[in-house]
Amino acid sequence: MQACHHFYDPTEAEPQFVVCFEQDERHEHKKRAGKVIAHLKSLDVDVLAEQSVLFFKWIVLHRLSPEFQPYTEALLGFFHSKGLLKGKKTVVNPVKQMKGRYLVVYTMGHGDKQHTFARTYNSIREIKTDTGKKPSQIKRQPTKNVICELLEK
Repeated sequence: MQACHHFYDPTEAEPQFVVCFEQDERHEHKKRAGKVIAHLKSLDVDVLAEQSVLFFKWIVLHRLSPEFQPYTEALLGFFHSKGLLKGKKTVVNPVKQMKGRYLVVYTMGHGDKQHTFARTYNSIREIKTDTGKKPSQIKRQPTKNVICELLEK
């Protein structure tokens, strides 16, 4: 049994309580992903782009258990097919080190629907998995510079 307080599902407005049984688990998640994809297909381009940001935020900020992998992979595949979230290649981002070293502040969205969120990463490899950027493309700044820039905006 799993309590999912932060479960990305744009078809439902409330947090869900999900009960999974071992033998039907993968089938249920694929079925749920199909329903969500059908809903996402009905959205216009701007709303779909907004949903891609919310999905990205969900998979970056919340550690997903392995049983949600089929659901998450199906949704990521859908967003890739629409030309969105191309930098995020996989939903699995294994943590090999336990010391937080890098604070990454994401600012995503268009117009007045900007989403700003942050995550602490333990390695450059983890950042690369979520962003798709090579280590040489990642700009490093002292934290005080980042905070000052955010306050200026």
